[in-house]
Formats: sequence, C-alpha cells, structure tokens
Amino acid sequence: MKFPAQTIFRIVSHIAFVATATLLLTGPLHAAGASTASTPSATASGAATASAVPTTQAAPAAYRVSVGDVLSFDILDDAELPTSLTIATDGAAAFPLIGAFKIEGRTIPEAVDALRSEYLSRQLLTDPKLSLSIVTVRPVLILGEVRTPGSFAYYPGLTVEQAVGLAGGPQTAMSNPADRIIAQAKLRGTIEETDVEIVREAVYTARLYAQLRGSEKVDLKDIPESVKMYVDEVSIGPVVAIEEKILKTDLLSTKNQMEILNQSIMQTEASLTILDKLKEQQEEVVALNEQVEARTLALRKRELNTESELSRVKMATSSEKSRLLELISEIGRSNRELANLKLQLETLKANREKEILTLLQEREATLKKLETQRQSTKEQMVLMAAAEVDSSKNEQVSFLYKIDRETGRGEAKTRQSIEATKVTAVLPGDVIFVSIAGL
Repeated sequence: MKFPAQTIFRIVSHIAFVATATLLLTGPLHAAGASTASTPSATASGAATASAVPTTQAAPAAYRVSVGDVLSFDILDDAELPTSLTIATDGAAAFPLIGAFKIEGRTIPEAVDALRSEYLSRQLLTDPKLSLSIVTVRPVLILGEVRTPGSFAYYPGLTVEQAVGLAGGPQTAMSNPADRIIAQAKLRGTIEETDVEIVREAVYTARLYAQLRGSEKVDLKDIPESVKMYVDEVSIGPVVAIEEKILKTDLLSTKNQMEILNQSIMQTEASLTILDKLKEQQEEVVALNEQVEARTLALRKRELNTESELSRVKMATSSEKSRLLELISEIGRSNRELANLKLQLETLKANREKEILTLLQEREATLKKLETQRQSTKEQMVLMAAAEVDSSKNEQVSFLYKIDRETGRGEAKTRQSIEATKVTAVLPGDVIFVSIAGL
C-alpha cells in the first residue's frame, strides 16, 4: 500500500511523539511504584500505536479505561485529525466507521488490539494503523477531615498524602493555631452580630405593640421576656429613637387616611340630609300639582277651560314627578357611596391590625431563631475551647485513610474498601476518606 508524502510524514511524526511521551510517562510511574503492563509489538504488516499519554492528565500503563474517561483516537492511514471520544455509561465509545464499541475495563494496548481486530473483521481497513491515548481520566474524590473536600484531577504517581494535600491538607480544630484564633474571632463576631439583631428585633416588637395601641412612644415593657437580658446589656437609645420615628410616621399616615375617609363620610351624610329635605319638599310640590291637575280635569269635563290648559297642567305635574324620581335616585347613589366609604374605613382599620399582628408573629419566630443561633455559636466556642485544652495535653493527632476503589469489569464491577497509608498509590476514580484516629 502506498501513502502520500504528507501521510508518511504524519505517521513518522506521530510515532516519534508516542515514543518520546512513553519515555516521559515511564519514569514517574516507576518512581511512584505503579505497575506497568507490556504492550504488544507491532505486526509485520504495520503495528497499531497504543499511547497512554494524555494532553492534560495521565494514568498508569496498566490502567483500565472506565466510564467517563476521555480518549483521543486516530486512524493513521487517513488525513483526518484525531477524534475525542468519551466512554459512555454502557462502557462503549463511538469510533469512526464502526460506531459504538465497548472498551471499558481494557488497558490501552488491549483496547487497540480489540479495535484493530474489529476493523479487520468488518473488512473496513486492510492494515489499520491506530493511535489511542487517554486525554482525561476520572477525578479523585477526597472527603472527611480535609480543608476543602471535593474532586481533584488525577496525575501519575499520586499518593494518598499528595491527594490530601490537593484538598488543602488535614483539618482539625487544633491543626493550626492561627486558624483556631481566626475561627474563635469569627464565632465571637457571629455572637455580637446576633446580639445586635436580637436587640433590633426586640425593639421592633415593642414598636408594633405601640402601633396597636395607637401610642407615639415605644414602651420597653413590651419587649419579650426571653430577650430582655440582651436588651439590658446594650445602649438601645438610638434604636428606640429610629423606631419611634417610624412609629410616628405610621401613625400620622394612618390618621390622615382615616380623617380623609371620615370627612368624606360626614360630607356624604350631610348631602343625604339635604337630599331628604329636598325630597320632602318635592313630594309636597308633586301633591299640589296633582290637586291642580284634578281640578283642571274637573273643569274640563264641564267645558269651563280648554284642552291646552289641561295639557299644560299635566306636563307640569309630570315634570315635578320626574324631579322627585331624580332626587330618589340621587339619594340611592349617596347611600351607596356612604356605605362604600364606611367599608373602606373599616377595611383600613382591619388590614392595619392584621398586618401588625402578622409582623408580630414574624418577629417572634425571628427572635427564637436568633436565640437558637446564638446558643449554637456559643456551644461551638465551648467545644473549640475544650479541643484547645485537649490539644495542649496531646499535640500529636493521627489520621486514618481509607480508599473506596472500583474493581472488576462489566457486570462483575464492585467497589472495594482499602485501608491505606500516606504512601499508598491512588488510582483514577478512587474515593479517599480521611478521619481522625480515635474519633
């Protein structure tokens, strides 16, 4: 088979890169005590290249690829660039020409041999030259007594001690005196902040009771008994002054709204009084007009007046009756307006009282929460002080390490718990638990 000059140059460059990278990888792995697996030699017709060297992370030579690993795959016979593949949850990756092919649980050389056989069996390539390398492997998860637990990138030769270092090192109350001092200062600051919040909420509660009474002064007797001990220990003058300003503003606003509604009610009631008097007068006018109409009709029957005079009298009576109906309608509208104004006034009072009572409930819940938070912080300070006493007796703290590691392949895959030391080698996907001896 003949290849273009470009392809030949590309093959030679890739083989040189793989050989160099393999030499770089082998040194750190032997230094860390990692085991290596031998790779098959190239066939006479053309060898496939199995490279375990990644661009950002690396795994031991005997590492078996697993779900989540990212691989770089290239068919050296073509002019296409290398393809990035991810091992799916079913253990397979989508390879060019053959599609999904399961390689989970295989080493890189084993995976290359299996892929080469697959290409040959399907008669897709006559003499496939393949390159497969690991780009990224599963991260290492570090949990327990470390400063920053979480997942961290794996690199060759990683030990338990180095992994714990990636997580910020072991964490104990007495591991670092400076940290202990900072933690104590933070706890004291939290207690002081909580005390300030308790005072503010307590005076707020007293102001709400004053609003209910309609008073312009905050009475400190309204402060809940459970928090009076905190209020008595601080100067609350400025807090009370601000709350009384809020109180006066609220009372003034409510008073103005109620006065406007009361004035509108009084004006509407006065208008109704006038309308009632007008109605009485109009009823008298209508009655007189009806009497005039009756006399005019009697005279007309006796032909003592004209038809036009009778019509004029009837029109006058009808006009006065219409005026009476208008007054009755106006009285109805005014009554409805009066009822609406009274409803607005009662709604204003009810809503204000309901809002204040709701706020009182919220203040009660907030005060209980703050008291609990203060007590919890105080207990933390006590525990930290006790730990400090213990540390003065025994400065040596021992840590225990345990590795939860995935073993097996396919359906036989299980997780194994391993007792580890600081120098135990870590593999991709390991979960490291750090604990304090004796706790």
